[in-house]
Amino acid sequence: MFTFRFKDASIWRYMMASVEKIIDEGVFVATEEGLSLRALDTSHVVMVDLLYPAEAFTEYSVKPGGVEIGVSMGALAKILRRARKEDELSLTLEDGNIVVEYHGRGVRRFKIPQISLVHEKLPEPRISFTVKAKMLASTFKESINTLKPVADSVTFKAFEDKRLLLLGRGDVASAEVELSLEKQTLLEMDVDSPDESTCSIEYLADIVSAAWAADVVAVQYSQDAPVRVDMEYPGGGRLTFYVSPRVE
Repeated sequence: MFTFRFKDASIWRYMMASVEKIIDEGVFVATEEGLSLRALDTSHVVMVDLLYPAEAFTEYSVKPGGVEIGVSMGALAKILRRARKEDELSLTLEDGNIVVEYHGRGVRRFKIPQISLVHEKLPEPRISFTVKAKMLASTFKESINTLKPVADSVTFKAFEDKRLLLLGRGDVASAEVELSLEKQTLLEMDVDSPDESTCSIEYLADIVSAAWAADVVAVQYSQDAPVRVDMEYPGGGRLTFYVSPRVE
């Protein structure tokens, strides 16, 4: 048994729009603490780590011991694309199906089958980050969209004066976006070492969809280590992506 209601359905719409681009199938784990998902893409380049606490839902009920919900991310995302901003979202398990309802102008109801998956319990990556930057979600989205037309890769490069450079490189052209505390394009910036890390823009572009509903985005990395991108949502929700560095 499991059910939840969430006030703003569009938040789940945008989160799953990014998740479905990274993983085809996954297992949501519902416990008394909240709803979570942790999975790797098939190439093992990106890890998705989602956590939404129980108190963020207007209704949240799960049987003792919790429940695991296997789902096709493409099927779920397709239904969530029907969400409107004024809709409240509810999700219930019923006879082997996931029942999704939108409560707004009337009630719209969809069903998708649960799928049987082996739940691989992945450990959280233990990385000591030397650079931590926090920005508005709109700033992150605009930065990646600026670089995407010309770049194959993005290099994050930090400076001790609290600037963060995003350098996009392609076969023909390059582009860069500079963010800083001084120009108020960064909310916070901590630099233990002026390191840099490069990753494929393909994966960062996939992540951008989730930023549409986020409040704040935090970017963390170390020299030639995975880049961690945290999306922060109302009610304490968090969607994290670990993107492996690109080897030139």
